Amino acid sequence: MNLEKQHSKLLKLQAKADACTSRKEALKILKKSDKAINKLSRP
Repeated sequence: MNLEKQHSKLLKLQAKADACTSRKEALKILKKSDKAINKLSRP
């Protein structure tokens, strides 16, 4: 998997999280960030 792509996804998700207003949206962002982190931690 492309590590740069995952890092950029995490940065975009962080920006979305800062602007997040609802719990439902926050949970969705957390789920996506967990997926990206898992992809980065794979060997």
